[in-house]
Amino acid sequence: MKTESIVKSACEDWAAEARVPADLADRALRARPRRRPFKMALTGGATALLVGAAAVAVVSSAGGPAQEHRPSAPAFEPVALSSDTTLRTDPGSAFPRHLVAAGHTAVAAYFTFRTRTDDGRRTLERTWHLYNPSTGTYERTRWAYVSVAPGMARAAVLQGPLPTTRVGVLDMRTQKVTGWIPVDHPVGGAAWSPDGRRLLLTAYDKNPDVQGHRRNASARTGYYLAESASRPGAFHPMPPLRDNPNNRQDLGWSRDGTLIWAPTATVPAKVFFNPSGERRPAPAHEADYWDKVEAGLSPNGTLLPTDGPRPGPAVTITNVATGKKAAVLPIEQAKAWADDQRLFAIGCDPRKCTGKHEFRNRLLLVDLKGRITPLTGYRRSDRDGSWVPVFTHR
Repeated sequence: MKTESIVKSACEDWAAEARVPADLADRALRARPRRRPFKMALTGGATALLVGAAAVAVVSSAGGPAQEHRPSAPAFEPVALSSDTTLRTDPGSAFPRHLVAAGHTAVAAYFTFRTRTDDGRRTLERTWHLYNPSTGTYERTRWAYVSVAPGMARAAVLQGPLPTTRVGVLDMRTQKVTGWIPVDHPVGGAAWSPDGRRLLLTAYDKNPDVQGHRRNASARTGYYLAESASRPGAFHPMPPLRDNPNNRQDLGWSRDGTLIWAPTATVPAKVFFNPSGERRPAPAHEADYWDKVEAGLSPNGTLLPTDGPRPGPAVTITNVATGKKAAVLPIEQAKAWADDQRLFAIGCDPRKCTGKHEFRNRLLLVDLKGRITPLTGYRRSDRDGSWVPVFTHR
């Protein structure tokens, strides 16, 4: 029997039985020390042919060495942002069941949390609930961390325990993983760029949600900027900031997606870097805010919420161009902008908003005139089991 017939028969038998990893070709090409002429690869036996078949071999007309090209990984598809600005509320539910949305923004997911103590170490455990466009409801997931891309068509998901060595890309409508991104440096956080074309993955040496003795605590090791659902791109080392005692120091994106930022525990609240990790000046007013006013600049870049005045609850909205006060709103926290005139906010019962009652609060929609629309039922934000909203452009 000819060599070609033997190889063909072996290939057909193995194809019927084997489960070939999706990145087999990439692994083989990374492992090869140098290119070899196509003829040598053929005579190297059936195994060499099977590996080489996953790559594209081009033979020059002069009969020179083969030029092997790694198949390019498909880039993330452009996101499709919805034009729907319908107000969607679920005021009868302490934990949202149906979509909560206003303007161009929606609660794409939320997580509940509880703390567990083991051998003197406290671990924050999240249980994620992700919006399912097919059912119109939030559904509990098995993932340890979730980040939803703008347009709410796909999400990045991390399987526990954290940090993990692969990142799933989830189809929101089918709730199925369509691809896995393998990483050499385990990651514990993820954030999509504003255009949904890049995924920022924060790497850690241990679980960033475990709080313990500093010498045994986790530390950020760096980050990836993935541009496809199969490759993470290059790893960029970035140790934690010394003035930030928090174990979890996830990286995020600037408003225009040209820079990334790292959180501090001081003022300014963020420091900025270019995608390669080189320090850059902060964009105007993007490092000025803190926890209670995480909404940041309005979509048109003119309005900025700040905490106060006392005794509160109150958040002041200032026009950054003129410095003039645009509004003082009776809310505890400004979470996200729905549009240029309305904010998602956390607020307590105005009749009982002192002392421990400040922790009995709910998600609200408030406009610059102080008009309030309840979006969800009340929660106890100071207790284990409380839920935290995650906002995304819908």
